[in-house]
Amino acid sequence: MSLTLLSAAEVKESITMNEAINAMERAFIQLAEKKAVMPVRTGVPGAKDGLTLTMPGYLAGEEILGLKVVSIFPQNILMNKAAIQGVVLLLNAETGEPAVLMDAQYLTALRTGAISGLATRYFAVDDARKVAIIGSGVQAQTQLEAVAAVRDIRHVSIWSRQRENAQLLAKKFADRFHCEVCTDIPHAVKDADVICTATSSTEPLITAKHLSEHVHINAIGSHTPAMSEISSEVLSSAHIVVDQIDAVMAEAGEIIQAVNQGAIKQTQLLELGTWLMTKNPDLRGKRTVFKSVGLAIQDLSVAQVVYSNAQRQGMGTSFQLS
Repeated sequence: MSLTLLSAAEVKESITMNEAINAMERAFIQLAEKKAVMPVRTGVPGAKDGLTLTMPGYLAGEEILGLKVVSIFPQNILMNKAAIQGVVLLLNAETGEPAVLMDAQYLTALRTGAISGLATRYFAVDDARKVAIIGSGVQAQTQLEAVAAVRDIRHVSIWSRQRENAQLLAKKFADRFHCEVCTDIPHAVKDADVICTATSSTEPLITAKHLSEHVHINAIGSHTPAMSEISSEVLSSAHIVVDQIDAVMAEAGEIIQAVNQGAIKQTQLLELGTWLMTKNPDLRGKRTVFKSVGLAIQDLSVAQVVYSNAQRQGMGTSFQLS
């Protein structure tokens, strides 16, 4: 029995953002059709505020079986290492044999960007030109790449607590967009058609005062009940679409807090997969918030595209397990 190994570089070479966005759409429709098996992910606390998660899943519609093991160690940045590390393992859905093991660092950022790209494709105004990026890490980068894949973005405003990191992000995209590093969030989000938040904030960063009525917000940073990027005021003024209701009610701080405060009701939450089945109601041009905490089906659907493309291109190293 052999196992294919794919490096981070090979993963990155084996998939485009548009392919990832399309994979997200297929996966979430399967979730809505109840063709996905996805147990609750299990978290194991580690040293130095670290957390390790296991995320198994099965997409019956495409016969994709596997799991991701990912660790989040914020202190890694002090050692010039990525805060998010991990691997994805895909198995043969007929025999259960391990098929491919791949680096999950870029894949995680890619699929997180891709789900925001999918939401932006359907909820942002057609003529969206300005995007505000709140945060400056690798997740912020793929958020921008995904939004730019589905809209003709011209102007990018960036805010980060680490201004030097915001400047580096702006420099990276300076040849594609007019990039502006902002000293405060109100300036960054003013007149933005799309806002992407990718931070670990425990206090709401986005308030309603400076938002346009048609703005679409992708909120992907908070993933614990104690974290929050979007104010309850914003949520109460918007149509809220989520990756999965059970997941956000367990992990998305801003959603949990807004429900507990009575600012919104859980019944107002609309699951993305359910919406994709009918594409109704039409939310384009209305104020929308898409909240995602990340699901295993995202990793597996993107990993399958990576594996298929890598096989066609002759990439990967074969390792004999037995």
